[in-house]
Order: sequence, then structure tokens, then C-alpha cells
Amino acid sequence: MTVHTTLEEAQNLPHGPQRLALVEDAVRQADLSGDGAAAYEARKELIYSANYAGQSEKMLVAFAWCRAYLDQHEAELGAWEQHGLAWYHKWVLIATHHFPQIPLERIQNLHRDYAERIRALGAGGGTVPYFELQLALHRGDVNGARTAFNIWQFARRDHLSDCPACEAQTIADYHEFTGDDAGCAGQVQRMLDRGMSCSHIPHSTHGMVLPALIRLGRWDEARRHHEQGRDLVAGDPDHVTAQARHLEYLSLTDLSGAQDWYARHVGWAERTSEFDTRLDFHLAAALLFSCLRAAGQDTLTLTLPQDLPGYRPDGTYATGERFEHHAGAARTLAQGFDARNGLPHHAHRLERTLALADLPRPTPA
Repeated sequence: MTVHTTLEEAQNLPHGPQRLALVEDAVRQADLSGDGAAAYEARKELIYSANYAGQSEKMLVAFAWCRAYLDQHEAELGAWEQHGLAWYHKWVLIATHHFPQIPLERIQNLHRDYAERIRALGAGGGTVPYFELQLALHRGDVNGARTAFNIWQFARRDHLSDCPACEAQTIADYHEFTGDDAGCAGQVQRMLDRGMSCSHIPHSTHGMVLPALIRLGRWDEARRHHEQGRDLVAGDPDHVTAQARHLEYLSLTDLSGAQDWYARHVGWAERTSEFDTRLDFHLAAALLFSCLRAAGQDTLTLTLPQDLPGYRPDGTYATGERFEHHAGAARTLAQGFDARNGLPHHAHRLERTLALADLPRPTPA
């Protein structure tokens, strides 16, 4: 089987671990053959497949290899290939947020390198502040986010801009970040009214707006978003954060359903190396077990993966132990991100998530 045959076989599979493993086989084949061009194409497919499999750590090394190869073969590959790899450069900028072990200085250098390269290609007026905004939102940099957002709003779109749906959701993210829950909910509704969609939207959109609606007390809207969005992200390793948002909603409205949702998704959430998405799920799980304790449920029976931390063969778990596991993991991850980012943003997320349980709940029908 040739490298290209293996890649074609992989591309016929849905996104996920099986497709990614086949692409990794193609990379190994290409390296063993000594065919640099094939190795470049295989690694580009690896970047793509890893991104959609929720294993973005594998993107980083593949992208660095592709960047070095393209710089060495720029004359033969041409400007078109520079434009193509610039698109993957954008994915790498976001992927670096996932890993607190990557120093902030290295992330900022990647942003500067991106800006220089795409400006040389005649683009970037919009995407440079757009990705600076994304980094500021991740870090909790209020002033940086405000500055980048204002610059981006007056910038012109170009061929490297994210799709309109992704950009629209970033506006919703910014409103929530600034405490404007009504603005966040309004932006999401405008997106849905316009039928905006892409490979991630409205899949993630229905989940991301749930905390804002809960804080606003708009439970009927939250229920509709949960019902419309849960099946779009259920079981998908690329939507762990959205799964966490739905778990938060269920923890406040349907403890039995929340336990089933938790058992279905906790295995991947514990295994993913994307630590910020893992943090999102730990926060939601801490809320679930906090609510179970408040309801007087000291133990529960769950069917969980055997490799899960704290796994019990009899399936009986102490609610308090599960709460401490998830809350402790969330605190540890938050400390790692805040130490890297130089701002105390993530440390406050646990108390903010648990505070959702203190809000007035919907009256049962």
C-alpha cells in the first residue's frame, strides 16, 4: 500500500482515532521511503485529522516539520502552498492554548511569526487581532481582549479569515467573557436566526450559551438549546467542552440524566491531552457531584471505563470522593494555566461554576 493509498483510505473514514491512526501510518511510510514531498502531504493530513479528533498535540510537531520543509522548498512549492499552510498555522495558534507546558513566550512568538508571514502574503488585517483576541480570552486578559476586539471589529475580512459562523461565535464568547450574558445570548440567537453553520457550529454554540442563559434565569431557552444541541456533540471527542456545558445544564435540571451523560463522556475527557478541555469537563463534573451531595445522594452506581482514575469494579462510587477528584483536578489544571499565562483567570472558574447551583432553578412542570 502506497502513502497516497493509505491517505485516501483514511480520508474515507469519519474523524476520530481510527482515521488519525491510519494517517500516522502514512507518515511512517513516507518517512521510511525517504520521499519528502509525500511526508509533507501526509503530515498536512495529520494536522487536519488530529485537529478534528481532539488530539491537537499531534498537530504541533507535524506543523513544525511542515513549516521547516516548506521554508526549504519554497521555490518549488510556491506561494499557494504558503497560503495553505498559513491556514494550519491558525489552528496551531489555538492548539497551544490547550497545553500549559508550552511557555507563553513561545506562544507569543508563534503569533508574531504568523503575523509576519501572512502580511507578506498580503493578508492578516483581520486575523492577527482575531487570534490576539482568542489568546486574551484564554488568558483572562481583559484589557488585551478589549483592545484586540475593537481592532478586529474594524478590520476587513480576507481569504485567511475564519468562517463567518466561527467569527460570530467569537463575538458571543467575548460578550460572555466581559460579563454581558444578555449580549452573548442575543448574539447566539442572531447566529441561529441566520442559519450560520460550519463543522463546529451550531454544534458547540448550543452548549456555549447555556451558562449565560442559566445565569439570566432563561430556563426555557436553555432547555431548547440543550435539546437541540446535545445529540450534535454526544460521543464526539472533538466537542468535550460542549459536552461539559450540557453536563452543567443537566446537573441543575435532571440529576439522573446528568449521571448518564457523565458516564458516557468522562472516559474521553479524562484521557484527552488537551488540558483546557479536560479542565472544562472537570468543572462540570464537580458541579454534578456537588449537586448530588446537596440532594442527599451519598453513593451512586455508574458504569465507568476501567482506566478511569478511581475506578471501582462494583460500580459503586462515593459522591464526595468523585467531587474531590474532579474539583482537585480542576484546581491543579487551573493553577498550571494561570502560572503559564501570568494571570489568575482560571483559578476562579471552579467557584464560578459551582455558583450555578445557587441560582433559582426552574419550577418542575
